[in-house]
Amino acid sequence: MSEEKKSITDIIRDEIMRRPFVKECMSLGIINYSALARLLIEELSLNSSTPAIKMALIRLSEELKREKSFLEGRVRDVIGDSIIELQSDVSVITISKERIAKVMKNIPGIMSESRFFQLTQGRETFTIVIASEDEEKVLDLAKEAVSILRDQTAVTIISPEEIIETPGVVAFMTSALSSNGINITQVISCYKDTIFVINRKNAPKAYQILEELIRRMR
Repeated sequence: MSEEKKSITDIIRDEIMRRPFVKECMSLGIINYSALARLLIEELSLNSSTPAIKMALIRLSEELKREKSFLEGRVRDVIGDSIIELQSDVSVITISKERIAKVMKNIPGIMSESRFFQLTQGRETFTIVIASEDEEKVLDLAKEAVSILRDQTAVTIISPEEIIETPGVVAFMTSALSSNGINITQVISCYKDTIFVINRKNAPKAYQILEELIRRMR
């Protein structure tokens, strides 16, 4: 392969990797390669013929298909070995950094007494997901919250350790939920646990979708 052709191949690969929807269609083999070749020649001002770009796309497609098959096998194994739990009636409280200091010294006590507790830190805020009956313990200390979301449910997927090094597991599950119209309020990852916080009215449907997904992967 000449240096010029290698350079064009790399340009095409980089461009496809920046377009996840095109990449997915290529990995499934459901794309018009001639039309895509013409589009790339025009958009990237490539000094190459349509047949040459088309062949480069077809070769890349075969590579993506093999990669997709391998990764999907790993994802299926992880999800199939997972279990699902549900905690209803939780609240999502977001507190500014300026006010979290009043809460932090009491966190160990609140955490040990609450049936559900999760704390995550953002750039300017902290978010606490807590059993609804304990939310006042946090609010009394913070005095003020950036936002409070009530009537939430936490759906927890407990996976094997392989989830840590397996790309695409969380994306696979979130895609299953979003494609069924389920909005996710919060996504929390803690070692082997993936926690989806969802509005209570959507929780039964979300649980059913994820439970069925796990069952099908076994």
